[in-house]
Amino acid sequence: MIDVKLLGPLALTAGDRQVVLGPQQRVLFLTLLVAKGRLVPSARLAELLWANDGGGRAPATLRSHVAHLRRALDEVPGRAGSGLGRSLGWLVTERMAGGAAYAVRVDPERIDVARFERLVCLGRDCLSAGRWGQAAASFAGALALWRGRPFPDIADRPFAADEVRRLEALHRAAWSGRVEAEVGLGRHREVIGELAAMVTRWPDDEDLRRLLAVGLARSGRMAEAAQVTRDGVEHALSLGLDPSAMRALQSELLGRPRHTVPRR
Repeated sequence: MIDVKLLGPLALTAGDRQVVLGPQQRVLFLTLLVAKGRLVPSARLAELLWANDGGGRAPATLRSHVAHLRRALDEVPGRAGSGLGRSLGWLVTERMAGGAAYAVRVDPERIDVARFERLVCLGRDCLSAGRWGQAAASFAGALALWRGRPFPDIADRPFAADEVRRLEALHRAAWSGRVEAEVGLGRHREVIGELAAMVTRWPDDEDLRRLLAVGLARSGRMAEAAQVTRDGVEHALSLGLDPSAMRALQSELLGRPRHTVPRR
């Protein structure tokens, strides 16, 4: 069983053995993984790896790093007694005019990112259908895969920034989706503290603020729910946004008995 973990520090395992890569090998491996199987010409790869290194590195330096990475992969037993890299065909080299191009091609199900995305997508579908229990379980499964900032070795490099932001946005969606599912299951009291922390962290997220207000109202804490909506109106006005949705929720909460507070 091969497993590549990118949601946090890189971890590459084969069965119960961990594949140890040096710093340059990790950066090379992650850079190729960001390309998602597409071939990266050697000149472009060198630019990505050493953009801040003045005139760059010689082609021989890149070939040396590729060879070290291939050797590190091939030294770990894979299928049929062959090395990991050879048995799975991960590190691909193709000759082309002006040099070579490289790619890392991995079965997506061997990468935690693909499993994470699939679980978030399933959670969203279940949430839309009102299947709260399945949604909560799917989102919880996705969150369990998250160990920290994705691609930390290269997260601050421009070519990886979009992918890191996308994954962080999915992590936020999984977190808020799980809490919404818990509210749908009637567990609003259990997640009020979590929701309050999320609203503090992301004050512009009106959906989270709505969930917090609804959770407080269902818990009989109407004054606090009303304050959450008032804060939401003030925050929207301070940003020049339309506060009408938060005002409508405020009216609903203040005008209904606590057992008939609105559902999302």
